[in-house]
Amino acid sequence: MSPVVGSPAELGTARRLAGTALLTCAPGSREVVRLDERLPTALLVSGPELSARLLAEVFGPLLALVPAERAVLVGTLEAWLECGGSVGRAAVRLRCHRNTVFNRLRRLERLTARSLSRPRELVDLVLALDVLKLWSAPP
Repeated sequence: MSPVVGSPAELGTARRLAGTALLTCAPGSREVVRLDERLPTALLVSGPELSARLLAEVFGPLLALVPAERAVLVGTLEAWLECGGSVGRAAVRLRCHRNTVFNRLRRLERLTARSLSRPRELVDLVLALDVLKLWSAPP
């Protein structure tokens, strides 16, 4: 859904923004989303060329791994993010030891040359992860 508009003259913009919100959903998804809840992802889908560059720059070495190995590292990053940066909670979610989570995250940092403890670099990783999820979603 687009933001609320104040006049009929803004309907064209609202339609375009609603279309952008739709692009933030996985293909075939039936979820209802508000553009304002997905602004970073909306920025990514609005600039596919830049999104591709971001993905290649941030996750290039990670993408070169065999799919199973890449999936483990990406899944660990997702779990860690969903758990608010808690290694312990991520370990419970992933059903592994917390040291395993630490080791996977350190490996991800080495591969991407980005630190999860530096806010700007964490933003790079989160945005690249969003691009990867959008482009890897099954149709």
